[in-house]
Amino acid sequence: MPVPIVKSFPKEGIMVYLPAYATTINVTLPAPPAITSMPPVPIGFHPFRVVANIKFVDTKVPTKTSFVFSAPVEIHVQYTDSDFNIAKAACRELSLGYWDGTRWLRYTPSTHEFQLVPATPPATGGWGIFKVLKWGDPPHAWGT
Repeated sequence: MPVPIVKSFPKEGIMVYLPAYATTINVTLPAPPAITSMPPVPIGFHPFRVVANIKFVDTKVPTKTSFVFSAPVEIHVQYTDSDFNIAKAACRELSLGYWDGTRWLRYTPSTHEFQLVPATPPATGGWGIFKVLKWGDPPHAWGT
């Protein structure tokens, strides 16, 4: 099995695993927009902490803004105990979502193989892990 290309952002708590063939793809984390510019809808995902605006850049075509991969990209986003406690206080499950330009959508196990993986003690918090075949640089947030 080919080894993925790993892009690590420890300060932001982001790990991106690109398919081995994606050698011309770079990953950047521009500042995400303010959460107030992306209001939640009454029913659905409710963000409380924007964590990243993950952007892929093709070094051969720098103006390209959307990507389709033949093998999944796996992304790990770190959550904190505080994130988990905010969701628990709202009597909802902690979730990771993304802004599609008009509304917040939740990553799910059925559509993106989303899962929460607790950190190994003594570390706290954990990781939200999801996979995608398409990418259009959406902002991401923890929410419920």
